[in-house]
Amino acid sequence: MKHRSYILLVSMAAIILLMVVSCGHDKIEVSSAPVADTIPSNDPCIKVFIENSGSMDGYMCDGSQLKDVVYDYISDINRVSSKTELYYINSILIPYNGSLTSYIKDLNPAAFKKAGGNMSNTDLGDLIAKVLNEANDTTVCIFVSDCILDLPAKDAQKFLTNCEIRIKDEVINTQKRIPDLGVEILKLSSDFNGKFFHPNGTVEILKDVKRPYYIWIFGNKNYLAKLNTTVPFSQLDKYDLSGVVAFTNQSNVPFDIFNNALTGKTIIPVHGDYSIIIQADFRTTLQTDDDVQDKANYTFNNPTIVVDGIYPVSDSKSKYSHYIKFTIPKGTTIAQDCLTFNTPGMPSWVSESNDDTGADIQENMDKTTGIKYLIQGVADAYKNEKISTTFNFNVKRK
Repeated sequence: MKHRSYILLVSMAAIILLMVVSCGHDKIEVSSAPVADTIPSNDPCIKVFIENSGSMDGYMCDGSQLKDVVYDYISDINRVSSKTELYYINSILIPYNGSLTSYIKDLNPAAFKKAGGNMSNTDLGDLIAKVLNEANDTTVCIFVSDCILDLPAKDAQKFLTNCEIRIKDEVINTQKRIPDLGVEILKLSSDFNGKFFHPNGTVEILKDVKRPYYIWIFGNKNYLAKLNTTVPFSQLDKYDLSGVVAFTNQSNVPFDIFNNALTGKTIIPVHGDYSIIIQADFRTTLQTDDDVQDKANYTFNNPTIVVDGIYPVSDSKSKYSHYIKFTIPKGTTIAQDCLTFNTPGMPSWVSESNDDTGADIQENMDKTTGIKYLIQGVADAYKNEKISTTFNFNVKRK
């Protein structure tokens, strides 16, 4: 009996020893090359352009959220602005020489008319071209407009297609001057009391309704990331922010890779699987939290590696914006791999916001004539940018 117990004890010790040796052998160490932060320490110049055409008069009513947004947003980003310039824009650029406070007070039809320019018919392609021409590597331009395209009586579809091509061409030309050009487009809603101009030339009076308008932001993506850190778009939710889309080229973002406990680079398997975390700063990709946290936007070179989830970093002092949890399954043999954050597709709100005819405003109060063609023009300029960023890492067995 004692002999059998001794044999059993020795056998158990051997098994434990084998497990310890095996576990030690199965440990892996992960590593990655450092990536420098590209968000600049100096501040950009800000140029603000509000379209002052006749179709914008209705947004200038008492209690207009559009005026509140411009005042609130621009005053906040002044914290990281070296200089802020204010303009009206229609057929020409009209500098405004007063303060931001007086600029907001002067957002009314009388001041619009007094400022000058052609207010009766605006070419959105021409307006966006003028704004893009004001942007440079250290100047961020903000354009506010209802973005309603004035459709012709005939060949409206051809007109819309030409507008899309025009926007693409203007953005591509600006990319030559600003290789890291970023474009952000926000859809918001505001109280509206005024005239709606139908493509057939008739005018309809709208009273006490909500109508969409858009904020376009152009500039070097690294400065846009800095502005977004100071004033996250989530702060505009109270002003009926209902859509955000952003475009830029591929970014090299700072990141680091750890074990699941964030205590080091050595990873011990659990039931044979390796659980790993990447901490990364996604800000220069300009993508929304929803897109960053969507697992469908990620792929590994080795398809057996699984993304478990992407989560925002709660520590406001962290240099990283999100962390990615992923698992290397048991039996997977790799020496290195790459996690790719693919450029997200066009959000559904763009097509849902579009009105192709402008004929029935009562049925399309939350829609904008031709908006998807303007935004698709920007997307066409970035059609070759399939990847937002990548995370390369090495795996070494210990």
